[in-house]
Amino acid sequence: MDTTADFAAQLSALSSRDEYLAAAGELLFSLFPSELIGRSFLDARTGAGEIFAYPTRPLEGIPGTAVETAGDNYIFLSFAQDPTPSIWKPRRLSDLATDLELRQTRTYQETYSPLGIDRQIALLVSRPTLMSSSIWAFCRLRLDFTDKEVELSAKLQPMLRLLEAAYGGQGDRMQMNRAEEYSLTAREQEILELVGKGLTGLAIGHLLGISPRTVTKHLEHAYAKLGVSNRIDALNRLRERVAS
Repeated sequence: MDTTADFAAQLSALSSRDEYLAAAGELLFSLFPSELIGRSFLDARTGAGEIFAYPTRPLEGIPGTAVETAGDNYIFLSFAQDPTPSIWKPRRLSDLATDLELRQTRTYQETYSPLGIDRQIALLVSRPTLMSSSIWAFCRLRLDFTDKEVELSAKLQPMLRLLEAAYGGQGDRMQMNRAEEYSLTAREQEILELVGKGLTGLAIGHLLGISPRTVTKHLEHAYAKLGVSNRIDALNRLRERVAS
């Protein structure tokens, strides 16, 4: 099994956003030994900031500071100002700024330095706006990331985008109150949940390591058990919202 497929296999069947963040952080840490693996969401317009760190460490004040200093964050600006398809390419911090340029920024002085990092690979995992972005970042001190590590991160990035779409939103998995009543299998429930989050059959197949045809078959079986013919009615029935 190649690295991407193995990555997907180890991160399938997650039950919550917190589980996704912890499992992805641990697995990425094993692939990219670092001082810190982080997933961040920054919105400079609203001032909202959120950072998950693996291994766990105190982050008091860091998310807010990261938002305040986004205007000179080379990674953030590189993503925010790129309107081309290359926006999805990994960013290696040393390709964007020299050490001297980095150390002159508030981002380094107030965010990176307190965290003990000055090297980074960043992967965009959801389409950004001019003022916001969601990113997974691998962070080191002094030891830079190799070209091979950049290439590996590029291979994993599409899967991280799918995982973000499936599990990255706030809150835990949707409530399927009547799944047992209709004898849905665990796989059928999982696929319906991903469908409910807007993923296509092709995307679900990539995420779960199965073919789109297999996804379709699972959906057909679930629809038959639920007595419906489409995903909207299926999800509504499981949530007890179908009109009798």
